Amino acid sequence: MKEVNDRIKSFGIRNRILIFAILVTLAPTLGLGWVFHNQTRKLLKKNAKMELHYLINQAQQLAGLWCKKSSLNLRIFSNSFVISENLEYFAKAGQGSGNSASKERTTAIAALLKYLEMIQTQCKEYKSLHIFDNSGNLVVKSPAFSNTIITNTFPGKWQERLKHDHILIKELDCNIGLDETIIMIAAPIFSDKRKFLGMLAAELSIKKLIDVITPTTQAQSIQLSLVNKDGVSLFPKPTDFNSSITVHKMSKECSIYINTHGTKVVGIYAPLSPLSWGIVIEKNYNQVFADILLRLKNITLSMVALLLTIVGIAAFFVSYSILSPLKLLTNGAMRVAKGDFNVKLPVKKQDELGLAISIFNDMVEKVYKYNAQLEKLSTADSLTGLFNRRHLMDVLDMHIKRYNRNQVSFSILMADLDFFKKINDHYGHIAGDAVLVEIGKIFSTILRSIDAAGRYGGEEFLIILDNTRERQAEQTAERIRKAVEQSEIIMDEKRIKVTVSIGVATIDHIKDTKDNNLINRADKALYQAKQNGRNCVALSTT
Repeated sequence: MKEVNDRIKSFGIRNRILIFAILVTLAPTLGLGWVFHNQTRKLLKKNAKMELHYLINQAQQLAGLWCKKSSLNLRIFSNSFVISENLEYFAKAGQGSGNSASKERTTAIAALLKYLEMIQTQCKEYKSLHIFDNSGNLVVKSPAFSNTIITNTFPGKWQERLKHDHILIKELDCNIGLDETIIMIAAPIFSDKRKFLGMLAAELSIKKLIDVITPTTQAQSIQLSLVNKDGVSLFPKPTDFNSSITVHKMSKECSIYINTHGTKVVGIYAPLSPLSWGIVIEKNYNQVFADILLRLKNITLSMVALLLTIVGIAAFFVSYSILSPLKLLTNGAMRVAKGDFNVKLPVKKQDELGLAISIFNDMVEKVYKYNAQLEKLSTADSLTGLFNRRHLMDVLDMHIKRYNRNQVSFSILMADLDFFKKINDHYGHIAGDAVLVEIGKIFSTILRSIDAAGRYGGEEFLIILDNTRERQAEQTAERIRKAVEQSEIIMDEKRIKVTVSIGVATIDHIKDTKDNNLINRADKALYQAKQNGRNCVALSTT
């Protein structure tokens, strides 16, 4: 009887241990699996959103710069006296009759055609060029044999719009009869007395725009599409599955939908200013969610079934095999929470938790990369609004590489405020900060948009002048010096005057592209300016 009771007690204890082991094992496993599943999904969606936002913003910027450059070039060409004078001759000859008028018209057309051909040799992006009179009648086009339907696509009140905006942009897609999608850009033509004579229009192939924005999305899982205002895909051409994207349902928030190729994707849409088109960037849904989350789900279910079957035999080993990786993950997560992204957990076993550790490692790596990208986006000095030193070094490196490649000359200015410490000591650091802010405004006012200025350190500034030789750089430095000298900062009813010393160095030899030699030359010139009595400009002599 005692033996039976002992066996019953033993059996009962084993059952209680088994039940406890099941509860202790299953509850954390299911709970952690659910939490990890949700957190992983949120993180993956956040990462995908950040990636798509970054890519679409980059594509928007590239497209905008491309349109701006093409429009600016066309406006420059339209201001040529060759076009205005010959278009006036053409118009006057049209009012006359006889062989003389016909000959004048022929001469004017020949001159205009020759000028258009010259433009096309310089600007390969222009597929064709057209000159229209102020009534919209075609005068001449280049190439002369090119097909065009631009004359049928002028928007309403196009003359007034050209006079006011000085540029006209319109999209012409294959739905209106073209064999390929093009962009029309037009600029007004005025006489020397500002009389509106007509317009110079250019056709640009969509392929050129695609070549500009496509390099932003080289990953195989990323797809870029260009759509018109109706959502019809212009590039790539849609399949029979679906001819358009529901643009009104898309925004800069990530959306999940079936794209024109019948693939489930995570996509984001943004308008492509100044065009009426939009850009869509998509990432394969399976690349973002399905593969990883389905695998996690299957692994969790398999682990539960395995535990229910063998928990009585392998409870200890299962507990150990679970708690050890969990501790590893917890320690790793705590390090990440403290800002340490140098976490690489070892994957000791190729099981469910091993997969979780691999996913964790991948997650930390992605978060680190995106943090690094965000840091790179921070290029401005918080006080002056100018570039910070790190970004200035990147810009300088870009100019040096361009010099090595194409010998495009540039200059740098090293500027330092004179006796700045006395300002801080006498008026206080708040006044010193106000002086630095004012200096930043002066730089922004004087410098061109292609130049770069930033705070090199303390009260020292570095300015990079693009495509500028020594004489031009010296003149710019002198304008800055005078502007600073004439500036005045008022703090607590006290007038603060400040001056600046500037050193100028122009790249002129391959040695300037190595070991910061160009900066050293500018720094020596700055030292010489201070030796010359400050509030002056000195050129590099080495």
